[in-house]
Amino acid sequence: MTNAYVVVARRGVLLLAVLAGCSSKSGGSDPGPDIVYPDGSVAPTPVCLSEGGGAPVAMPVRVRTLTGDKSWAETGWFSSPGLADLDGDGKKEIVAPFYSLFVFDSAGALLGTIKEGAYTEDRIYAPAVVADLDGDGVMDIVAAGNKGTVGAYEWRNGALTIKAGWPASTTSDGQSPEGRGMAAGDLDGDGKIEVVVTTTNTAPDGAQVFVFSPNGELFQPAGASFAAWPRYNTRTGPGGDADTNGQGQDGYGCYGLNVGIGNIDDDPQQETIVTYDNHFINAFKPDGTSVLASPYFTNRAREYEGQRFTWGQFIRWADPVVEENHYHLHTGEWPDIEQTMWLQWTDSPPTVADLDGDGRNEVIGLPNAEMHEPYETQGYAFTVLQGAHGDGSRSAMRMPGWEILPMSSKPAVRASGDWYPPSGVPAPVLANILGDARPEIIATLNDGAAYAMSPDAQLLWRHDYAKGASKTFASEPAVVDLNRDGVPEIVFGVYSLEKNGGRLVVLDNTGQELFDITLENQDDGGGNGIGVPAAPSVADLDGDGTLEIVLLTFDHGVDVYTVPGSGTQCLPWPTGRGNLLRNGQGPAYAR
Repeated sequence: MTNAYVVVARRGVLLLAVLAGCSSKSGGSDPGPDIVYPDGSVAPTPVCLSEGGGAPVAMPVRVRTLTGDKSWAETGWFSSPGLADLDGDGKKEIVAPFYSLFVFDSAGALLGTIKEGAYTEDRIYAPAVVADLDGDGVMDIVAAGNKGTVGAYEWRNGALTIKAGWPASTTSDGQSPEGRGMAAGDLDGDGKIEVVVTTTNTAPDGAQVFVFSPNGELFQPAGASFAAWPRYNTRTGPGGDADTNGQGQDGYGCYGLNVGIGNIDDDPQQETIVTYDNHFINAFKPDGTSVLASPYFTNRAREYEGQRFTWGQFIRWADPVVEENHYHLHTGEWPDIEQTMWLQWTDSPPTVADLDGDGRNEVIGLPNAEMHEPYETQGYAFTVLQGAHGDGSRSAMRMPGWEILPMSSKPAVRASGDWYPPSGVPAPVLANILGDARPEIIATLNDGAAYAMSPDAQLLWRHDYAKGASKTFASEPAVVDLNRDGVPEIVFGVYSLEKNGGRLVVLDNTGQELFDITLENQDDGGGNGIGVPAAPSVADLDGDGTLEIVLLTFDHGVDVYTVPGSGTQCLPWPTGRGNLLRNGQGPAYAR
């Protein structure tokens, strides 16, 4: 790669940097836009290149609003639109999951519809996976609904058709739950893509984590002598969750995009990371067994004294001294949530990335730090846990420098039964916004602010997007360059229950507001919410070299904006959960 000049800003100071032969450990030398990894995912741009842009970022211009096959719009949730060239014509289609699943062409014409109830029930909450699952040259779209239903559809001859072997079921222990989380990846390295679905199952013997092969069957990796999935199971012995490490392990509902995928140990296979609506985060191998935590953490309960934990067998506490005393030294009183904060993962999906540049991935999350009964969130804790690399002695331990967890401000306490609009999903985005060697963590949180945190656990900036309004929340951000200068901007949507509560916000890389645009066509009678709960998706839809921002809204369908003067060479986090496999991997992921 030839030298490229990139203007970067660090805390408001402009610097001129020279990138000579730059490469990214996550993807090698810059692959440019729309390069596809072997697992089928579209590669986010690993190195942001200047395209010679020097003008300020132009205000996004609304092009159209899409409502599907009727004059009114179905309710959208947290399903970030999928922008992908399904038919190979060089233009991208828009995959828009509401209750029905719609596919539009780049000009907004409706191409295909799967009606709600045909294969999935009720709403589609999580972003749909868009990929060629089995390598047959046909693009697939996978969406999870309610009542234990998951559908996979092929795009053939300009239409959606159900894929052979699907729909699949996530029913267990008498519950047919909603699929709130979905991610995909080639877990075992055989060239085919598995689909992970996490559910809201709370039954005593229910399973929350299902992994499906491209044919819709439960995934069974070669060599496993036991049924790998779903988890948790009720078996004892090898592969059994009922007696793992003596204590056994079980879960609770997964309510908010609670799954990521990535390699967090030294073998070539990928692990599945799941967070629960309790105090557990677990890491599963492809065969469904759980990754062991560091021997630093041992069981304090009398009947299992000294037994080593898996990742998912112990509550995480905000104070590292509490964890040391409780799980390592086995001393003092047992922790009390009236006195100290525990971490409840609730809606926080995990992201997998190499934060410190050592070639090994960490797990990044934003759990609620809670106290008291009933629980009150004191803030969202920026949490970085190390993988099971080497001898496993650091597995699930805090990354050095992150022992004391940076915390957001306290969100307003919501009364019991106050569900709408739902709080946002605190999804950590990993992208390099300063042009240096390591990525930053960017997140929009439910205290009404967007944050950027350095890889050294230092707050870079905080932006007040709620501007004092109550019950105002934001989508997961996208991180993309909107003026071709090689420096990315941060793009997200805002929602509330207030009239004209839907907004499109664009920040520069230092957190300064560039635009705060009130959306058109808003419905002021939306009881679920008004505005944009799902992460924006950004791509060049029509092949003209400029970018479109696509927003899926609660109340009025899909908004398409174009950004004059934009380019395609810097899209580090262009859609919900980083890519169309929705697995929490971006350019900072160590492959």
